[in-house]
Amino acid sequence: MNKHAAKLLLKKIKEHQNIIIVKHKMPDWDAQGSALGMANIIAENFKNKNVFVVGERLTKDETFLPETSLTDEFVSQALIITVDTGNKARLDFDRFDMARESFKVDHHLNVDPYATNDIVVEDAIACTQVVVLWAQLMKLKINKTAAHNLYLGLITDSGRFLFPRTDEVTFRVAASLIEAGADLKAAHDFIFVSSLKMRKWTNFAFSKLQLTKHGVGYIVITKADQDGWGLEYSEVKSALGTMAGMDEIKIWALVVELDDMIKVSLRSRDFSVNEVAEKFEGGGHRLASGAQLSSLTDVSKLVKALDKLIVKGEK
Repeated sequence: MNKHAAKLLLKKIKEHQNIIIVKHKMPDWDAQGSALGMANIIAENFKNKNVFVVGERLTKDETFLPETSLTDEFVSQALIITVDTGNKARLDFDRFDMARESFKVDHHLNVDPYATNDIVVEDAIACTQVVVLWAQLMKLKINKTAAHNLYLGLITDSGRFLFPRTDEVTFRVAASLIEAGADLKAAHDFIFVSSLKMRKWTNFAFSKLQLTKHGVGYIVITKADQDGWGLEYSEVKSALGTMAGMDEIKIWALVVELDDMIKVSLRSRDFSVNEVAEKFEGGGHRLASGAQLSSLTDVSKLVKALDKLIVKGEK
């Protein structure tokens, strides 16, 4: 981590009374954990700051929500800290450009340096790992609530410490969060113990698996498929994990038709799926990326591009 950038973020937090923390649209636990963890750290170490976390949430957690809508004047005087968002277009806040200053904290490839300043650690498995390393470098206290939120992001983006780029730093960060009060069993039960309904959903979703001869596994979930289930997008997306860990599936993709877009999630153990994601209005990490399609008829184009990646053998 760049020590100058780390010190600059600390300086900017001290200088600003109003702080808005922004994550990406349709957040995952790394986004929400990073945002709430950062907010907890700021509130714990700097008294009397106005700290708010805006945008959609995965749960009914209402901490750091503004009691009323933030005024344009408030936003214009605020420091915006973005977390886990590589591209400006994905920010879940439509008044980003109104802020006095902005700071990007992330672990994605820094192809869109949209903020005034940034701390981007591209080899970190999770954005929560970057937040923790920054707090430790600045000798800031991480309380129990912050540790809980940050640990949720760490275990999900690392796939319970099984995904590539999980390294010794990741385990040191995890240990420090447990020391700070994160409850390992409670966190794992919260994330990974599912209901019977969700198990039935993932079984149904997996029944729609299609597999190419080259090893691209993909599931297409239409709006009709979701009728009657009453699921949030994050729950629908859990179908992605059903394709992981199988030798025959080299790359796996989940395509979900929503009311206003068609979301694609791409994963691989070996192949650089971000190259394909960038061709379909997306991007992300080498082995884990997201994209969008204009129509379900484009699924065949996506699958062909992923097949080509395997045939070329580009890892």
